[in-house]
Amino acid sequence: MLEQDPRRDLNALLSDRRALGTMPEGSFAHAYLAYLGGDEMGSAEYFLEAANLDEKAQRFGWSEDQLWFIKRMANSHDLFHIIAGYDRDVTGEVGVVCYTAGQIPLLPLRLLLPYFFILKPSQPFRWARYTRDAYRHGRETPSLACVDYEALLPLPIEAVRREIGVPAISEVHPHGIPGKGWLLDRIERNVALV
Repeated sequence: MLEQDPRRDLNALLSDRRALGTMPEGSFAHAYLAYLGGDEMGSAEYFLEAANLDEKAQRFGWSEDQLWFIKRMANSHDLFHIIAGYDRDVTGEVGVVCYTAGQIPLLPLRLLLPYFFILKPSQPFRWARYTRDAYRHGRETPSLACVDYEALLPLPIEAVRREIGVPAISEVHPHGIPGKGWLLDRIERNVALV
């Protein structure tokens, strides 16, 4: 992807709801649009701007190649949700953060994992197994940083998962998704009000 000239702009494609909407029903693109919800949801460009990556590139001395790659992955959180199969609710958010910690070996992500155990879920044992399995799910999935998203967006989402090598969420969590418990439910309600 670095050798392509000109390099593709994944964020511009993800921001083009009209182009994504013309892709086939059941496609990765349609799953992404459904995940985003209506027009009031932030766009890929909005999240890219909010990250202030150009300023960070100057501060940290990133090369043009590094900046291009980091910008390309700026919206990976939403793409990871869809590929891994985690919902947008608070339980799905915890699942995708654990998944991402397995995908990307960054200390701040891994430091979040113990925090999830103090959230008072309704089923502590199942919750511990869920977070552990979500982390393993990310660790065992081939690197999503190397995925050609532009080529995969028109394909059926299940074909995308097969091509990448991502098991179905029911295989990763055969005991199901645990209940939230009062604290997680309260967090979810408070976030929804913002």
